[in-house]
Amino acid sequence: MKRWLVILIYIVMIAVVWVNKDGLLDWMRHGEIPMYLAVLVVAGLAFFPIVPFSIVIGIMGFLYGPVTGALLSWLAAWGAGMAMYGLFRYAFRKQGRALLSRYKTLDRWTDMVEAHPFRFVLAARLMPVMPQYIVNCYAAITGIRFPVYALATALGKLPAMFVLAFIGRNILSDTRSLILMLGVYALFLLLVYVAFRFWKKKHGEST
Repeated sequence: MKRWLVILIYIVMIAVVWVNKDGLLDWMRHGEIPMYLAVLVVAGLAFFPIVPFSIVIGIMGFLYGPVTGALLSWLAAWGAGMAMYGLFRYAFRKQGRALLSRYKTLDRWTDMVEAHPFRFVLAARLMPVMPQYIVNCYAAITGIRFPVYALATALGKLPAMFVLAFIGRNILSDTRSLILMLGVYALFLLLVYVAFRFWKKKHGEST
């Protein structure tokens, strides 16, 4: 009964955010929003993934500058990730684990992830390919411990936050710096991807 209540509350909150998403974004763009309230709004938009979060980070960079905007977005996203981890750990871990065990490929992948949890979460955060709410839910239903998840998430989210906040601040003004930043970030992502593929191949063959 408690689990269904949690699901119902989450669905209702998603619906509320969805209905008001345009108003929230306009308010952030044009209103004088206090910093603490901005963090709460950003955390809500991260916890209920209705709006592409890159847009939210860009707005924060535009409002507060690339450094402050990135750090505020990072704090809000980290807090939302911890809350989502706790929600799924408490309410859906048994069901999620049972679902993973039905598929041999996923089960083997989970064994590899649980053997190297910090590297997996860090790589998943650094490479913005997998939706972040999936990373949160997957980490919660596996054996990844909270301290490992929290630290890897905190470190892995930083690079993208700074890049997206920088883009939000400079997208209409400093095109040259913007292109340079995107090039450096693309190279960084390529290196992370190559390292992750090498690690996956090495440990995949040994399992």
